[in-house]
This record gives sequence, structure tokens and C-alpha cells, in this order.
Amino acid sequence: MQLLKKIKLISTFYSSFILSSSLITLSCLTAFWKNGFGIFAGLFWFKIITLALTFYFINSYKNKEFYYYQNLGISKTLLFATTFIFDLSLFLFLIFQVYTFK
Repeated sequence: MQLLKKIKLISTFYSSFILSSSLITLSCLTAFWKNGFGIFAGLFWFKIITLALTFYFINSYKNKEFYYYQNLGISKTLLFATTFIFDLSLFLFLIFQVYTFK
């Protein structure tokens, strides 16, 4: 399967929870801006826990959608791994940007 097609399918999957993920990241960035680096560990674990809750929610409520992706050659593990790595990387990048601009 072409790489571009896989990226489009993974972004389609990510779009199903991008709003909630963005709101959580934004609230973490606001708390980091107000409280500084001392709160980073708590925010990091909060983000990890919310990603785990997102995994549980998506896995239980959108279970039948995984057949669509599986038929197109993308496993559930690949979907979750790539979206969560991207989301966590984006979170860490934005935290670093807030830290450097503050």
C-alpha cells in the first residue's frame, strides 16, 4: 500500500478524536504557562492517562470501524501507535515551545 494512502487513512482515524485531544493539550499548555516547569511531570502523566482513556473509548465505541481499516491493510495497533506517538510528540513539542517563549 502506498505511504500517502496510509497517512490519509491514519489521519482520518485521528480526526475522530482530534478535538478532545486538542482541548486536553490546550488546557495542559495553559497550566504549564501559568505554573512553570514544576508542573510538567503532572501534566505529562495527565496526558498519558487521557490518551489511555481515549484508547478505551475509541476501542469500545468504534469497534466496528476497525474492520474498515483492517480491510484496507492497516492494523488496529498501527492506528493507535501512530496516532498516539504523533499526539504525544506534538504535546511535547508545544510544551517546549511554551517553555522557550516564556
